[in-house]
Amino acid sequence: MSEDELMGLIERAAVEGWKELDLSGCELTVLPPEIGRLTELESLVLGKWEKHENGNLKYEYKDGSFFPVVSSNLLTALPPEFGALKRLSNLDLSGNRWESLSDIVTKLPNLEELSLVRSALTEIPDAIAQLSNLTTLNLSRNQLTQIPDAIAQLSNLTTLDLGNNQLTQIPDAIAQLSNLTTLDLGNNQLTQIPDAIAQLSN
Repeated sequence: MSEDELMGLIERAAVEGWKELDLSGCELTVLPPEIGRLTELESLVLGKWEKHENGNLKYEYKDGSFFPVVSSNLLTALPPEFGALKRLSNLDLSGNRWESLSDIVTKLPNLEELSLVRSALTEIPDAIAQLSNLTTLNLSRNQLTQIPDAIAQLSNLTTLDLGNNQLTQIPDAIAQLSNLTTLDLGNNQLTQIPDAIAQLSN
């Protein structure tokens, strides 16, 4: 998508008060500050899993293995104006080139679903604890080596996906996520599971 096309789309979305916007697969390297005008947005997709018409994930064969296909962009940062999107409840940043979770994202008060699949993340900042309304957090297929205790403050989480990272241990703090119904820790470097995980009664 060219810069002019993107600006035209943002202008239309602002005028018409769009609640959803999908910019995945547009080869964007920069998100313009004008994105901050879209204050009615509740869902923004800057990257996502590709799916077939039947809803199944698409896969690609690479280096002797099959990987899910992510339709993404080439973003590395978010503009300060992104913080104006206070109504966002669903944010998909998958497949871009984030190395850390932007502080701007951790200050979006109504965020319920956050996905950063295959985004080159190496750590989860303690500031993630500010996203107290999160119910779904997908950080799979990154380079995470540890889970901060701060994640225990996300008391509304029902789904947590940390699969396909480099985790070597699970902190006892994860037991405080009492509303979890789905937890994925597959394909990590775990050698043991703490007794505290038995407290996840849901």
